[in-house]
Amino acid sequence: MASCHSHRRLTAGRYVFLCALSVPLLGAGVIAPRAVHAQSAAVIAIELPAASLADSLTALGRQAQVQILFSPGSVAGLNAPAVSGRLTPQAALSRLLAQSGLVAVPSGSGFVVRSPAAQSATDAATLAPVTVTGRDLATTEGTGSYAPAAVTIGKNAQSVREIPQSISVVTRQLLDDQNLVNLDDAMRTVTGVTVEAGSIGGNHGNFYSRGYALDTIQVDGVNTPASTGNDLSAGFGLAIYDRIEVLRGPSGLYQGAGDPGGTVNLVRKRAQKEFAFSGQAMVGSWDRYYTEADITGPLDKDGRLRGRLVASYDDRRSFVDGVYTKKPLFYGTLGFDLTPDTTLTAGATYQQYKGRPFFGLPGYTDGKLLDVRRSTNLDPSWNHITEEVTEYFADVEHRLSNGGRIKVSGIYREQDEPSREFGWSDCAVDPVTGDTCLVSWKYRSHWKTYGLDAFVATPFEAFGRKHELTVGADYRNVHKNFQYGGGDNANINLYHPDNNVPKPDYEYTNGNDGKTQQYGLYARANLRVTDAATFIAGSRLTWWDNKTANRNAYFNQFTNTKTSINGKFTPYLGLVVDLNEQLSAYASYTSIFSPQTTTDVNGQPLDARTGKQVEIGLKGEFMDKRLIGHAALFRMEDENRAMTDPDNPLFSMAAGKMRSQGFEAEVSGSPAPGWDITAGYAYTTTKTLKGTEDQKSQQYVFITPRHTFNLWTKYSFATGALEGLSLGAGVRSVSSMYRLNGPVKFEQRPYTTVSAQAGYRFNKHVETTLTVNNLFDKVYYQRVWAAYGSNYYGEPRSVMLNVRYTM
Repeated sequence: MASCHSHRRLTAGRYVFLCALSVPLLGAGVIAPRAVHAQSAAVIAIELPAASLADSLTALGRQAQVQILFSPGSVAGLNAPAVSGRLTPQAALSRLLAQSGLVAVPSGSGFVVRSPAAQSATDAATLAPVTVTGRDLATTEGTGSYAPAAVTIGKNAQSVREIPQSISVVTRQLLDDQNLVNLDDAMRTVTGVTVEAGSIGGNHGNFYSRGYALDTIQVDGVNTPASTGNDLSAGFGLAIYDRIEVLRGPSGLYQGAGDPGGTVNLVRKRAQKEFAFSGQAMVGSWDRYYTEADITGPLDKDGRLRGRLVASYDDRRSFVDGVYTKKPLFYGTLGFDLTPDTTLTAGATYQQYKGRPFFGLPGYTDGKLLDVRRSTNLDPSWNHITEEVTEYFADVEHRLSNGGRIKVSGIYREQDEPSREFGWSDCAVDPVTGDTCLVSWKYRSHWKTYGLDAFVATPFEAFGRKHELTVGADYRNVHKNFQYGGGDNANINLYHPDNNVPKPDYEYTNGNDGKTQQYGLYARANLRVTDAATFIAGSRLTWWDNKTANRNAYFNQFTNTKTSINGKFTPYLGLVVDLNEQLSAYASYTSIFSPQTTTDVNGQPLDARTGKQVEIGLKGEFMDKRLIGHAALFRMEDENRAMTDPDNPLFSMAAGKMRSQGFEAEVSGSPAPGWDITAGYAYTTTKTLKGTEDQKSQQYVFITPRHTFNLWTKYSFATGALEGLSLGAGVRSVSSMYRLNGPVKFEQRPYTTVSAQAGYRFNKHVETTLTVNNLFDKVYYQRVWAAYGSNYYGEPRSVMLNVRYTM
């Protein structure tokens, strides 16, 4: 991965540094300041189309291989003309800036773009130290792009071409353009990912990829548990994150134990050295209101200490009667440069959730789903959840002079649900009378998660070539206390529902208390074996321990279980071959294991699952890296997967061997100035290879449909009578989903939803969009489950107006 390290003095302007290098992957390295200085005066061939000024400055930096510093806020909303011919970089800069009111000032080995009054040229030559690292290259905020320059899900920053597995990135621009403010909605845009609703109006969701749960979510590379049914929140609102990185397939090298579906890495926004502010307000269907404010900047004169505050408030009703959500979020972080090469970052996040969720509709015993108003709610009116999540984090990063880095990160998260009482459908509907029933519960859960990660990533030279080595260790400790009581039934009628069901007064008579610890050592070497080929070898040793006390009278389960796995070896192998400067081919073998705390009929934990995957594919970076794409074929095999014991439905059994295989393709970026697009297709088949005949018939298409297709595209007019206008559209298409409940099939036929958007940028500070989701008001079930309940309609047509301000 090409990296760039330069030290230069920034004064009160505190310009954000964007370093773009048009260095092919083979032989990539550091451009010395002296070399860049020579290039800045050379006459070279320049070819830049008309585009936004930010994109044009970035493209010029890549073509000329010079360093250009500019503030995203100073160029927001500005456009640049086409520039072509044999020119010096400074001459090209002058043409780009001719109508902008900005100037380019030489600074050391590059240029600073600023307003004429911002500071003098003399000042620009005495700038505060700025180190450009891979992390800066991976940051998507302010780039205005759907195509990431790099990802950090593999610890040190790498381009997507350097990782021999499928990776998708939801950039900050994509989150903003589609008004995505929670993780469930964002994950629905990711290629091949299925979001299984745990409720409507709740704070929970399960994510599946390639037929398996994504049961680990990393936060800045530190492992934390993902959502598991109704027991754990799906996470904070997205206002605090720069991007979402999703790796599909086994990621045991860095995750340790877990399901083979993949890993999600949420990357937080960081405090910036230059002042910036943004805010937005949204109003939409069913009394939805959302506000957000984000302010960052220096806290001393040279930006050595800087801070950032983000706050948001989500207040919404739902298309389902009686459902509501109130969710305030606060995030604060500080960054402090201990030395020019060492940065300490620390912060905290707090989120509260209060709401009345809805837990789905029942069906009929013959497999038919209800054909009723989508607003129908059979749950008790006293349903409610209160949840509070607090997170503290800190990391220290030291940038090495050779382009490597050392980083130590820690996180503590506490999730408390002091109040959760609800009832849900628990009986099939009588088609003649409309009679059905509810079951009611009272829950209390308290989670504490500790996570640590430390690694060293450094390039090294051997046999005349440059390679990279990453060595690290991690630790995760999760303590879960869960209590509940209830199980009583009440009658309700579908045709004449009365939600004023008497509220029982339950005691916490059931529950469990579990502690899980994981230690791991990992290493990865990227070895450049030829000018075009990189061989990647990695391994991990994992120690895993779980202790759980079960006190479940309802299930007649009173056990104390202990499961330990010591020094489990997980290999990782990959090969990346650069076919040319734009295209690479790759192959990989990845593996993972997953301890199982699910118990059999005797109360004993099932044996650990083991899995492996082979994947081959192509990855490309096109149009000066403004557009990236990949295509992949994969086959995954998994043994000892927990499945319901057919003779004891309340317990599980190790069912044998399963296989998941398929094809994925994705493209993201800007094919032309003003045009942004992201599109992905996934074909997945799952099959039980060993198990009972009933188990073999369960192909798990209710978790992963065979075909999924996502598209979002937006075009912004930069010139002419339509300047400032933007038009966007999206499509999501899903093939048939079904679930077998015994011999009965509950099925949702294929469906497609369409969204449309129109926007207008009034000036470089203010823009607005009007978005219509499910434009043609398609009626469908987003989840099908059983006659007794947990069947969810998809959201009807909705409208959202967003006004955004930046400075």
